[in-house]
Amino acid sequence: MLAGVVLIAGTYGMARFGVGLLHPQMVAGRPDLDGALRPAGTAQFTSYCLAVLVGGRLAMRQARRLALAAGLVAGAGALGLMLAPDVATFTAAAFVAGAGAGLASPALVPLLDRAVPTARSGLTQAAVNSGTAVGLLVVGTVVLVTSAALTPWLMVAVVCVGAGWAVHRLAPAVRVVEPGAVPDVEPGIAPDRVAGAAVAARGMSLPWLLAAAAGGVSAYVWTFGPSEVVRDTDLGTEYIGWLWVAVGAGGLIGAVAGRLVDLTGPFLAFLACAAAILLATTVVSTATQPWPAVLGLALFGAAYMALTGTLILWGRVLRPRDAGQATAWLFLALSVGQAVGTVLVGPA
Repeated sequence: MLAGVVLIAGTYGMARFGVGLLHPQMVAGRPDLDGALRPAGTAQFTSYCLAVLVGGRLAMRQARRLALAAGLVAGAGALGLMLAPDVATFTAAAFVAGAGAGLASPALVPLLDRAVPTARSGLTQAAVNSGTAVGLLVVGTVVLVTSAALTPWLMVAVVCVGAGWAVHRLAPAVRVVEPGAVPDVEPGIAPDRVAGAAVAARGMSLPWLLAAAAGGVSAYVWTFGPSEVVRDTDLGTEYIGWLWVAVGAGGLIGAVAGRLVDLTGPFLAFLACAAAILLATTVVSTATQPWPAVLGLALFGAAYMALTGTLILWGRVLRPRDAGQATAWLFLALSVGQAVGTVLVGPA
């Protein structure tokens, strides 16, 4: 579980979303990278879509190798971002970095289901998913304590490769089944909630469309949010690390997604999280003072991490025998929305 948290922290919170986090600091030392944020953001969302399709197909048979590949690919992308001299190279490296995250989630869902007692599986999935927030906290803190543009990306590469290797070595090859356990029963969600989810979404169509819409809204903050806050509030580029720390700190609350789904069912839990993302994005995009923006970013982090955790649990309700691929399809929808949103909702 700990190795899974670190892998998600590295591939998502660092290698993937670090593109938007570290870009302003890199532009200060490399003016030629100015203007790279939009194409790089679109590239990493697009590669994530492609990788998650591959990951979904391989998750059931090659989950451990897939986790290792996720760490290696994200690490290679991070090194490319560290060395990129121009917009084209930066965009290509972002494409590689984004693919690592697309391989990580489909791999970890079945690996955690194999390794964790059934009664704790839902909570564990949500907790590992919140590793994104941990990654944002770490990189945001690094940005605050150092002005170097190379050090953060080197750290990201080491974390991604190390975590991928650790998951590959530690994860069991077969599922651990406790005596008396009933196979293929969704843990942590009451039967009436499962029935409610089946009524609310027949098949994967409805959750797929909802995830894509939520992804489109979330793209603004992930790609442009803190940079725009710095510009609109005259906060100063040296404080941008604090803004990402706010997103990460709020995101730690996303670990409660399992409990939220248990109480309301995945459909209603998703709607609540999506509404919070919309509210937070509105606050961030209209803020002219730092404190409302910080609160909006913290709310965004909490809502987004809870939403992605809810998607994992929703996929496991809809397809309990193939949770890895279900997660892949829902995360694909989320990222399709983000790729489109990056093009449509960014600053002029």
